[in-house]
Amino acid sequence: MNFILGYARYVLLAGLALFGFSAYLLYQSANGGGIPTQDSLTMVSGDVQEARKVTVTKKRRRGGSSQSHYYEVDLKPQDGDVLTIKLPSLVPESAVQSMADATVIEVGYDAGSDEHNAYSVSGDGQPLLPYEQMAQYMQEDADHSSEEAPTMMGLGLVLALIGGLGMRWRKQRIAREEQAQSAA
Repeated sequence: MNFILGYARYVLLAGLALFGFSAYLLYQSANGGGIPTQDSLTMVSGDVQEARKVTVTKKRRRGGSSQSHYYEVDLKPQDGDVLTIKLPSLVPESAVQSMADATVIEVGYDAGSDEHNAYSVSGDGQPLLPYEQMAQYMQEDADHSSEEAPTMMGLGLVLALIGGLGMRWRKQRIAREEQAQSAA
């Protein structure tokens, strides 16, 4: 019992953090995966210089590692420097290959972010990756991420409840000990 009471504030904070994270996942799922509106995209056209699949490996301190994948496409506009556009791994590799094979592509990307994520692509006048399809990919990814959110939310509430009760019991115990010392 002393263990729970001694670490009650940490259990409370962990519960609130878990609850908040699961609420964020549910929010992302409800809002279409956080994809910007089609009107806010910056359109650019040019030649594809290179298309590649990037694998990022993150090593953990206590062993183990995780990998994430995405595609990068280097686009050379007629009037500027090479622009690297990023596509999530949800996009089929055949669509990325079609982009690389096209003579001229037009890309709608989020210029406000540092990652330059692409949300619509057309090549040689034909839509290769329409905005609606990309929105569907992002929604599927958000739905997949939020599948466990209700369970995490419930666990977060239980942890917050245990932590809150532990802090209350600890305050009551300290108050009783102070009363006993003042009475003696």
